[in-house]
Amino acid sequence: MSDEFGGIMSINLSGMKAVLLTDLTAIREAFLDKADSFADRFNHPLNEYVNGVKGSLIFENGKGWKLHRRMTLRALRNFGMGKRSLENKINEEARCLARSFQDENGRPFNPQPTVQNAVANVICSISFGSRYDYDDPEFRRLLDYIKVFMEQLSGPSLVGAFPRLWFTPLYKSLKNQNDECRTFLRGLVEQHKDSFDTNDIRDIIDVHLQENEEGGAEENIPQSLIWRGIFDLFAAGTDTTSNTILWGILLLTQYPQVQENVQQEIDDVIGRERPPTLPDRLHLPYVDATLMEIQRFRPVACFIPPRAASVDTELRGYTITKGTQVWANLYAVLHSPEHWKDPEEFIPERFLSADGKRTETREAFVPFGAGRRICIGEQLARMELFLFMTNLLQRFTFKIPKEDPKPNLAGEHGITLSPGRFRICAVTR
Repeated sequence: MSDEFGGIMSINLSGMKAVLLTDLTAIREAFLDKADSFADRFNHPLNEYVNGVKGSLIFENGKGWKLHRRMTLRALRNFGMGKRSLENKINEEARCLARSFQDENGRPFNPQPTVQNAVANVICSISFGSRYDYDDPEFRRLLDYIKVFMEQLSGPSLVGAFPRLWFTPLYKSLKNQNDECRTFLRGLVEQHKDSFDTNDIRDIIDVHLQENEEGGAEENIPQSLIWRGIFDLFAAGTDTTSNTILWGILLLTQYPQVQENVQQEIDDVIGRERPPTLPDRLHLPYVDATLMEIQRFRPVACFIPPRAASVDTELRGYTITKGTQVWANLYAVLHSPEHWKDPEEFIPERFLSADGKRTETREAFVPFGAGRRICIGEQLARMELFLFMTNLLQRFTFKIPKEDPKPNLAGEHGITLSPGRFRICAVTR
């Protein structure tokens, strides 16, 4: 459609007019140059039905959202985002994941549940100060719900087109799971309240409780809504990063020479004994380039959650009326021949300098979005992707079982783009 109509067009989504941006220039103009006009989040009626928007990191607007985002970003940094303390937690979780892979003894298995467990535990440790055994039944139910939630509540879904179906028997099971998830997270907030110590701030829930205790009524998030932001962190952070890691594993099985090159660089710089550290990334340009190419080739966020015009405004010569939803097609930008040579090919070298000694980020590399609502967990996701993948490739070579069909690299569309179900053999190096 963009080839015919250009980088900005209007489309009809279930009876609602929407503006779709598929051109990098249009996206930058809207979300960077005219940020004040497009800073709001468009709220689909389904959002209100499922979990509400008050207290949300993703869907709330105005002063409450700005306060919540600023507080959460500060908390993420305080609890180690980009720092050695969190690096150690991720490496320990990566070792648990590697042990789980090792227990398969080279036999075919589905890596999705254990990768999701490992990534979720990183979010859990930051958000509510705990990690869970991979076979913990309560933890497993929560993760299963997140997976189904992301698959079934996407824009093209039936309930997305007809939100009131949420209250019908058709979605009774998912609604019950959603209620269970709410109860679980609210229970954690209550537990934290009972054991709260202002001199021992353990996690993001405690940060909110502390802010409530020290701030005024207009400068905090009501206790009854703390769970809502934690849900956003947990759901979005778990699904996106685990799917990126799964895409990485799958793509390396299809490009064995790239996998071999990555392993050789890891061997040369780190070896196979000590765990990787974040400073190692500077000395692993091919590894870094491969991780960026994974995110470009199969971005898990094909479309970022839609913005809304906060006022009548003009964009690229068109009038966008207040309240219109505005979608940015990141997949189109990341696969545009205008910005990428052979965009449908998996080529990590596109991110390397001419001498291959450093990575070079392109302007069109936007897997985390742009502007004021750029992914709040970008730095955390980059840490996790580097440390998990490097730990795994130190220890294993990934292959698709000989008896399995060639995997489908198109992916499955939900709220995020996932690789679907596939099996691997993790062969010890």
